Amino acid sequence: MNKKYFFSHRVPAMLLTLALCLGMIPTASAAQQNSYHDPVEHWQQASNRTNELDVNAIVTHETFYCATCRENTDFTVWRVPEYTRSGETALNRNVKYSNGMCIDEVTVGSLDAGVPGENAYYTGYHWTKSVCSRCGDWNSNETNGAPYAWDKNIYVLHDCAAKFYLDLPETVTHEYVDSKYHRTVTKGGTYCCFCYGTIYENSSKLERHSMVTEVLPQPANGRFATVEKCSLCDYARYDYTAAKAVVASYYGVADGQPHTISVTDLSEAGVRTAIRYGNSADSCTMTSAPNYTDEGQYTVYYEITYTCDGVDMTENGVAYVWLRDDTTDENGNCGCGCSNPNCGCQNKHCNGNCCADKGCGENHKYILLDSTKAGCTTLGYDRYLCTECGKIEKRDYVDSLGHAWQSIVIRDATCEADGKQLELCSRCGEMKQTATPKGEHSYEVYTVAATCTSPGYTVRECSVCGDRHIEDITAALPHNYESHVIAATCENGGKTIHRCDGCGSSFVTDYTDALGHSWDEGTLVTNATCTGEGVMEYRCTRCGYHRLDADPADGHIPGASATCTEPQLCTRCGAVLEKALGHDYKSEVTAPTCTEMGYTTNTCVRCGDTNKSDYTEPAGHKPSDWIVDKEPTTDSEGGKHKECTVCGEKLETQPIEKIYNSATTDSKGEAIVGGYLVTVTDTDTKNPVANAAVALHKDNSISIRLPNSRLLDYADQTTVTVQLVKDKSAVPDMSIAVTDKNDNYASGKTDKAGQITVPTGSGKTNEDGKVTTGYEDADGDRWTLTVKVIRTDTKRPISGSAVSIGKTGNITVKLPDGTDLDAKHQVTVIVTDHKKVPQQGKNVTIKGDLGQSAAGKTDKNGELTVPAVEQTERHGIYIVGYTDGTFGPSRSMTRAEAAAIFARLLAEKNGDTISTAANTKFADIPAHAWYSGYVKYLSNNGITYGKSKTIFAPNDAITRAEFTTMAVRFFDVYGDGDAEIMEQFSGFNDVSSGYWAAEYIKYAALHGWINGYGDGSFHADREINRAEVVTIVNRLLGREADEDYIADNLRKLNTFPDVSRKHWAYYAVMEAANAHTAVLDESESWSK
Repeated sequence: MNKKYFFSHRVPAMLLTLALCLGMIPTASAAQQNSYHDPVEHWQQASNRTNELDVNAIVTHETFYCATCRENTDFTVWRVPEYTRSGETALNRNVKYSNGMCIDEVTVGSLDAGVPGENAYYTGYHWTKSVCSRCGDWNSNETNGAPYAWDKNIYVLHDCAAKFYLDLPETVTHEYVDSKYHRTVTKGGTYCCFCYGTIYENSSKLERHSMVTEVLPQPANGRFATVEKCSLCDYARYDYTAAKAVVASYYGVADGQPHTISVTDLSEAGVRTAIRYGNSADSCTMTSAPNYTDEGQYTVYYEITYTCDGVDMTENGVAYVWLRDDTTDENGNCGCGCSNPNCGCQNKHCNGNCCADKGCGENHKYILLDSTKAGCTTLGYDRYLCTECGKIEKRDYVDSLGHAWQSIVIRDATCEADGKQLELCSRCGEMKQTATPKGEHSYEVYTVAATCTSPGYTVRECSVCGDRHIEDITAALPHNYESHVIAATCENGGKTIHRCDGCGSSFVTDYTDALGHSWDEGTLVTNATCTGEGVMEYRCTRCGYHRLDADPADGHIPGASATCTEPQLCTRCGAVLEKALGHDYKSEVTAPTCTEMGYTTNTCVRCGDTNKSDYTEPAGHKPSDWIVDKEPTTDSEGGKHKECTVCGEKLETQPIEKIYNSATTDSKGEAIVGGYLVTVTDTDTKNPVANAAVALHKDNSISIRLPNSRLLDYADQTTVTVQLVKDKSAVPDMSIAVTDKNDNYASGKTDKAGQITVPTGSGKTNEDGKVTTGYEDADGDRWTLTVKVIRTDTKRPISGSAVSIGKTGNITVKLPDGTDLDAKHQVTVIVTDHKKVPQQGKNVTIKGDLGQSAAGKTDKNGELTVPAVEQTERHGIYIVGYTDGTFGPSRSMTRAEAAAIFARLLAEKNGDTISTAANTKFADIPAHAWYSGYVKYLSNNGITYGKSKTIFAPNDAITRAEFTTMAVRFFDVYGDGDAEIMEQFSGFNDVSSGYWAAEYIKYAALHGWINGYGDGSFHADREINRAEVVTIVNRLLGREADEDYIADNLRKLNTFPDVSRKHWAYYAVMEAANAHTAVLDESESWSK
């Protein structure tokens, strides 16, 4: 193999294989970064036979010099890393080929192959074989470095170059061992990014824990947990510190003394407790609890903050102060002194008179006075009042409720320390503290037996706290080797393996040579064909292994020579010997005329096939200025016309009124017409303007054409004075029109002094739609502008439009009454200076007679067209997903699917309906097939291209060349597309002029629909996937997705689970798979 040539192509070949996409697809990142495949994970068979090498090989397409074809051709290349039991390459034993043949091509040696991951190791070399895609010869690129492999289906050993080695990502893990140590395991290594051969490296060592301390609040348990944990592994140990303060409510008698709640801090050392009180839950700001003296029930809110090692924990709660009247004792009995346990008067000054009979006897008329609820230790009851005598009596007693104890664990008991628990009544706040006794160690004992490699010992471990002890250590055992004899076979030598039954360690002795195969006479498997060799099978009578030997192929019998559209075939087997030549078109350009479209006629010099392309719109007439056909005289009218400056067609004619009186100003600037003396002077200098043509018209108006040496200029104005000849009196209100050699125009009426100065800051357009005005800016500079107003569609002038210019140079145009201004009646305003130079960026406002208004800036030609018209286009669905809801972006597109896409697009544009079933000229398309109607429709429009005249191959994956050919033919019929994407065509180095689709590929590249690969190749015969197809079709039609609309309306649209927003073709697929109305502007936007 030519090493220099080989290495110069292997990097782009690898990138092309890993990134199966067109040039338009975002370039895939290098394989070594995100496409690593470990062969150990996939290859679990011995690698000493060709078919197993094939299964595990990395396949690429690369360009090499073929010794058979005698030129650079495309090769399919297989590579697989070499793994041997010794870890040394077979080249060290002079073995170069996968059949065991040595470099001398005589001796046969051992490959020493094994199973990767089990008993074989990567050597830093790889096996390689290749086949030429043109001539089909095996290893025809190896004729220099390995001539033995030429035309043999075997692998050749090559070293993996250092520049292809990359480091595997290093991983570090930490495994818990005991309370002091963890094991740190580091794994890494290198691999070849070309063949994926892998060298593993790892290390393991004991390290002390890297302990960090963290204090965690546990308010539910009333404590802080101090956690010491290793920052690298999962080991952790805990200690607890109680953090609890008990707040008790107060129940007592209103005796005039202040009373409040009580607080007992049970927190352990190291915890600081701070408490705040308040009258509501969100206003606890007082440092001491409020005191109460009067009878009643009071609510006290509190907030307790516990702090341990800088960490805070907050507890919120509420307690009560209940003060009862001193007329009742602690048991709630009346204190009036009547000794009646059921008396309820509660008046200590009645001296017992409350229970004396006041005439009711036993016939009291009681009503319910009030009720007292039962407490934890006191009875509840109702008080009744006699309405006759006023006696109060207690009845309906309710038993006391008893305490409602709640348990709070402050600290759990361990094997070495007591626990602490708080009992708290949730009703009255009474509390009591109890201790839970510490436990005892509960040791579990297990024995670890000694082995060949490690000592034995007994482990005692507490199942409660994890306390661990190792005792009774015994010495390691000696190895117990047993011998296992492996007899020699035909291919492998024999040996004796001595293996320890205890630990599995082994060593090998007594090697013997392989026996060699004993072949039979052989059996015929198949006869030779045009391209295939005949095969004989030979079997070993000893081991049953078989080998195949080949007889030379018969060779093809060429048929008729290839034409532009038909390939040359073998008359025996039908194989393609020479692909269709492809049309060799010569182009002849027909330029557009004023009324006819231009186009390019392409004619094949071989077969005469013709087509037309590159249509251009008619140029349209370019009207000239007015051309005088007949000068007017005092006796008759004259005539003038406008004609196309390109084709000479007469576009418009007008009469020139006859001259009633005319004259030319003399050196004093004076001329007499009729009975009027007309004087033309420079406004600023008062100098006369000679040689100005003055004419008096039948409507008694005067027109003046300035001499060629003078222009209408706001910075150099012209004054016209009109007087009667007879008495030199001023003539007011006379219409004056002034023009110059550049067709600038200004008009107006004379004032009381018979004068008019032109141009001014406003005016009305003449019959040519023109008027010349001016303005003075803030710096005092004066500027002259000529404004022309025309109909956009007909280019006809709009006379009578009022034009004015503000001090900032903004132009306002008021259209005459009856002039429409809407989307169907657009108006164009053209702004130049008085020297005909277009004025870009001028602000223009156009107003209609019905209140319409439109504004904008003039373009580089000084033009503004209003109002702007929104152009829309309906984009239908031209590709759909599969029945399982997926799109399959990476799936190869079939020829039938491609036909369906182009048929849907063309039918939508033409308004046609495609039949669901149709008979076609192709024998392999059933009439009921889902795609038969699409193929028939394209065939009728001259787009369909079959494999032959009768074979379409609908289920074959379509290649880049076939798809490009169909796309170009479709576009020729479709008739329009995105003309803005044309690029410079430089050609592809792997598409020769004789390739059957060369002209189609060139045409598509010229229009920017397709791109090649980074190395300048096209890969015409490579399959194209569905994501690439929609990208090309969208380019071809100038379609693009509205990303904002898609993001806002995703639930209304067709989406696919296998095309996420991160997929490179996401928006191309959404454009193709969703019907929408496209608003065409600088970029496409969607609307419903």
